[in-house]
Order: sequence, then structure tokens, then C-alpha cells
Amino acid sequence: MRPFWLQQALDSAQEAVCPPLQGDTRCDVCIVGGGYTGLWTALMLKEAVPALDVVLIEADICGAGASGRNGGCALSWSAKYFTLERLFGVAEAVRLVRESERSIGDIGTFCAANGIDCDYRLDGTLYTATNAAQVGATDAVIAALERKGI
Repeated sequence: MRPFWLQQALDSAQEAVCPPLQGDTRCDVCIVGGGYTGLWTALMLKEAVPALDVVLIEADICGAGASGRNGGCALSWSAKYFTLERLFGVAEAVRLVRESERSIGDIGTFCAANGIDCDYRLDGTLYTATNAAQVGATDAVIAALERKGI
């Protein structure tokens, strides 16, 4: 079963599905996985070095895995701030969270610059609780992010 958005896109597509890789191939960079991270990495590599031979291998179709099942949300590392701070220190944790947030904006900039109609919206972050035990669980990280100006 495909996520609704993916099935809708496949139903309206005019292009044929890319055939499986047959035999051996050589490339400068091989990316395994056609989720958000793999696709973005391939795009950024080609943008930085257009002559680079990049091969992306996906077991199903791009977007069919976890990236496609998340409802189209791109998440920053803000919720992981305390872990980043513990592993890398305050300055690097702040930098990583800010860069992760910037990269989400970059997706919208890339889509606009390349005429990609993907219903991109930058709406911010919504922290939710689905049961009483989760109420307030993110208060500390939100307060820490606010203290750091994030």
C-alpha cells in the first residue's frame, strides 16, 4: 500500500517507472536509498560538480520508504538539541540545529528555482502530545532552544 500522496502522484504521472539496474556499472558516487536524504544528496552533488557521475539506487521507487510515509514533513534537529549538545558541545549543537532548519528552507528555494510544484509550505514546528504522559515532555528542549535564539 502506497501513501496517499505517492499513489496520487503515480496515478497522474506520464513517465514510465525507471527500469531496474541490470549488470555492473561504475560511477563517482553511489547513493543507496531514494528518500529525502539520498535524493537531496544527489541533487546537491550534481549542483556542486555537474560532471560528477552520480548513481542513486532505490529498492522500490523514490519516496516509497520512510521519507514517503511521513506525510511530506521535513524535520529539523531541534528536538535532538540536548543529544547534540551532549555529543558536540553547545556551539556545535546550536550550529547543527540552525543548519538543519536552514536546509528545510533550502528545499523550498530549490523547488521555486526549478519550477517544482510540490505544494511546499514552511509552517514551523508543532510539538504535540497524544497522551497525558507526553504533556510537557518537550518543554525543556523548547526553553533551551529559545534561550539560544532558535
